[in-house]
Amino acid sequence: MTGVSVVVPVRNGAATIGATLASILAQADGRPFEVIVVDDRSADESRAIIAAHAAGQPLVVIDGGGRGAAAAINQGLRAARFPIVCQVDQDVVLRDGWMRALVNTLGDDPTVAAAQGYYETDPRAGVCARVMVLDLEARYAAIDGVETDHVCTGNSAYRAEALRRIGGFDEALGYGYDNDASYRLRAAGYRLVLCRSARSLHRWRDGCVGYLSQQYGFGYGRLDLVAKHPHRAGGDRVSPLGMMAHPFVALIAVAALAAAAGLAAAGASPTWPMSVAAVLITLLAAERLVAGIRAARRFRRWTPLLFPVLHLARDLAWVAAAIAWAVRRLHGRASLPSDSMQPRPVPALDGSRRARFARRAAGAPDRVIAIIPAHNERENLPAVVADVRSRRPDLDILVVDDGSTDGTAWLLDALDVQWLRFPERLGIGSAVRAGLRYASHLGYDAAVRLDGDGQHGGDEIDALLAPIGDGAADVVIGSRYHPDAGTPLVAPRASRALAACLSAIAGARITDPTSGFYAVGPNALRLLAEHHPTGYPEPELRLFLSRNGLDALEVPVRARSRLAGRTSLTAGRVTTAGARVALAMILVPLRPPVRRGVGK
Repeated sequence: MTGVSVVVPVRNGAATIGATLASILAQADGRPFEVIVVDDRSADESRAIIAAHAAGQPLVVIDGGGRGAAAAINQGLRAARFPIVCQVDQDVVLRDGWMRALVNTLGDDPTVAAAQGYYETDPRAGVCARVMVLDLEARYAAIDGVETDHVCTGNSAYRAEALRRIGGFDEALGYGYDNDASYRLRAAGYRLVLCRSARSLHRWRDGCVGYLSQQYGFGYGRLDLVAKHPHRAGGDRVSPLGMMAHPFVALIAVAALAAAAGLAAAGASPTWPMSVAAVLITLLAAERLVAGIRAARRFRRWTPLLFPVLHLARDLAWVAAAIAWAVRRLHGRASLPSDSMQPRPVPALDGSRRARFARRAAGAPDRVIAIIPAHNERENLPAVVADVRSRRPDLDILVVDDGSTDGTAWLLDALDVQWLRFPERLGIGSAVRAGLRYASHLGYDAAVRLDGDGQHGGDEIDALLAPIGDGAADVVIGSRYHPDAGTPLVAPRASRALAACLSAIAGARITDPTSGFYAVGPNALRLLAEHHPTGYPEPELRLFLSRNGLDALEVPVRARSRLAGRTSLTAGRVTTAGARVALAMILVPLRPPVRRGVGK
């Protein structure tokens, strides 16, 4: 089998690099394989997280010179031992089979120099990030067949010999160095292909500020690219003429508005330049609206309908980049990679962030306990405990008997589990809090909460714990309605309405607001041991996690029916729970975050 080297340039990537490396190492399929991480002078905890993943793995770390991503990739290319070099960015998470699909696409044809994977939309990402990826997916869809003239780094496989033949990546470029390498590979007679089956998620910078900052960099880098390749002013197959024309038309509109302001200041009529600007902006918005409607139909998502608004903002960011680029050129200063590709900022580390990075660097949790709150589940508990033991025999099991009256207490010793028992019913939230407090006091690294009725499968515990070990989340919730599930259920109307409300308040997409199947990492475990919501806690828990800056992630799980018996939820309890959740949606966002420090 052909050997593969994976090159990952990293700078200030602590927030994402753990999940990225875990997804890369999971690609190993028996072929010769190595991962080369080039740390380009990170100022955050990236190095510690990388070191944690390197233990016992075919992973080496090279010190970069702080000269930008292209230079870092070239360093990795020079160190690569194998003929195929995959390049993955620090904020890309690979799907299973990604590497195999790209290597198979390259095949034995020496004229195919590179194959690009397919960035798919992360349904958990914010609106701006989803707009970016859906726009990219729409442009991928417009490419007929597999031939392309632009392979985007960060999600690609190259023949090392081809890259070396063209001299590697241009280290003077920031954004656009991948376009430049693609154009030079094509000029050297090589073919480039798109592999739609090699899927990955790109964690784009989110929020309006992050979105506009990244778009400014794209615009600036594109100008450097066009200055080197003037015949590419019309773009390429991934960035076609229509996209390239947008900032040019927007620049004319901005100039018209500036002329209108000047005329108005001089006492003259600004009508004609205002009319020109209005017509051009309307045309830009209309073109994006048509594209958004097509994308919404193709992908069956409403997010592309925001194309007109966000892409007009993108055009303005590109106009600002053009002005800055022109001013620097007029003053005789050549562009630097950092002019377009600024590293991610390093946030100040308060106590909770230090604890979070310590957890990310520590790798997978060593001691994990399964917490099973139970009220009158005597018929179901033996099967639930047996299922957990068969799937994860390394887990300790704690049953919290919430005032059962069906003889559950007599069963606990026979099950050979750890147990707590309430003399009267306090509610599932109180039972879970007691279990988490027990786990925290005994020094467990993580806990998995699952119900005692058999609705949660032991075979899905690994899926909940994996993102915690990878450093991707503090709490991982199993979602029965997750869009990535093979055959996701349609949530009931009440659940969808509650999910929409919680998503708006928490600022993150929530698909299953009442899931009782979740894993809790060490940072959240310490906090929730004292503050886990009581009563019917799941919706309020989502609000609490958001308010206190804990990373929550949903993963798809299968829905199951309870094994035996009836649910303890009555119409009265549902009404009470609904009222409590409504009150929580008002009060929880107003409460100050819980004060906590390292080790607490």
